[in-house]
Amino acid sequence: MSVPHQSKVNNRAPRQINRSVVLDLVRQSEPLSRTEIARRTGLTKPTVSAIVEELMRDNAVREIGTEASGGRPARMIEYNEERVAYLGLELGVRQTVVGVADARGRLRAEVAEPAIVGDPKAALRLLESLVPRALSAAEVPRSRIAGICAAVPGLVDQTTGECVLAPNLGWRHLPLRSELGALFGEPVSLYNVTQAAAAAEGRAGVAVGCDSYIWIYAGHGVGAGIVIGGRPFFGKEGYSGEIGHCRVEDKGPLCGCGRRGCLETFASISALERAFVAASRRAGRKAPQRKSLSAMVTAAKDGDRVARGVLAEAGARLARGVGFLINILSPQLVVIGGELMVAEDWVLGPMRRALPEHAVHADGVPIALSSLGERAALQGTLLLAMDNASRSYRLAAFPR
Repeated sequence: MSVPHQSKVNNRAPRQINRSVVLDLVRQSEPLSRTEIARRTGLTKPTVSAIVEELMRDNAVREIGTEASGGRPARMIEYNEERVAYLGLELGVRQTVVGVADARGRLRAEVAEPAIVGDPKAALRLLESLVPRALSAAEVPRSRIAGICAAVPGLVDQTTGECVLAPNLGWRHLPLRSELGALFGEPVSLYNVTQAAAAAEGRAGVAVGCDSYIWIYAGHGVGAGIVIGGRPFFGKEGYSGEIGHCRVEDKGPLCGCGRRGCLETFASISALERAFVAASRRAGRKAPQRKSLSAMVTAAKDGDRVARGVLAEAGARLARGVGFLINILSPQLVVIGGELMVAEDWVLGPMRRALPEHAVHADGVPIALSSLGERAALQGTLLLAMDNASRSYRLAAFPR
């Protein structure tokens, strides 16, 4: 009895793959004829016609008219971007952001509020209030949401959905995936913010076309999203890329993870703000009244040597962590993103100059600035919500 059942499963899998291939193509393209879909996918015309009819019954695609092609007019097929929508949740250190995307994964609206640190229950209540506001701004009913994905700046156990540690939020051993599922009444995908950002960069940023790259977050923390051979690398449980908690100085400052001398204690925004105050005092100057990254950047623009020195030191520290990753993984590209990149003029240069001290083949790996800005992680959650909900086989390596 088990053999026929297995045969049915095996017969069904190619149909699902073919449907996914066709749906992905139509979703990413301008209107196409069935003939053009068959040409681009390599599928037979009868197979394409059957898949298109099935997708039309599901309201995933629609016919929009005809196009003359020298013979019989071809009926054109387009993706129905109003059919479904997706929610992306970024539980950041400074802000909690909710975004709504259409069926193509394009952002329609976002709302944000200051993050709630140290109180997970209150943070979840904030999400509960932000989601209706985001849906209203996007003019999308809740019933249209087909997938939800969240990103958090901490260690996420992909096997259990537990946020094991988010030091900058004050969270430890929080069953976040199940809590979010209970809040919204449906499954919620959960990733580290750098993993989400890396997914977005490979789909819509400077890493498009790269099979192996590293996405470095430099902001309120420091971390890395790793993609190898076109697939995200999570490690055994999902903890890969935590370079912010690699020790770079034996007797360094205490880190939020409980250890000393972590890279994050030298290259995060809060670390730089403290360093700017300390360096100003050492230089015999009055401590800055505004202890913020923006004040430091303004000072650097005005030629302040202390501000520029602090930022350059952060770049040199980042080079050590990036160098470790380059030596181990040999990626095609390293992408730098995060809030610290508002100071790129004074951080990236020192980082590039210091890399040869830490990486054997530093000159062979380009260092690029993320083209997605501060919303890379949010964009990643929306794309991953879409991929997980539509059973796309392109990102099948991302767990649900």
